Amino acid sequence: MSRYVLRYAGTTPRHAESGVDTAEVVARAGAKVIDDAPDMLLVEANATTARTIAHLLPEWQMNAEVMTPLPAVPRPSVRPSARGRRR
Repeated sequence: MSRYVLRYAGTTPRHAESGVDTAEVVARAGAKVIDDAPDMLLVEANATTARTIAHLLPEWQMNAEVMTPLPAVPRPSVRPSARGRRR
């Protein structure tokens, strides 16, 4: 199963929505809600279920979850002091 991010992209504020419980629609379609935020849902589903959810929720954008690795940043090191050298 893959993970998908659902983002609300409608023109009306979501609290004015017609009483649709998005998490319930996703669950009834056969997907699992992993995490939710006010205008986003993280969903685990197969591709067929994801297409079904996209048709059921036309005001929501669905994208596959993308993991971006942290860049490899060199760790700072302590430089050896120059002993016996004075300025």
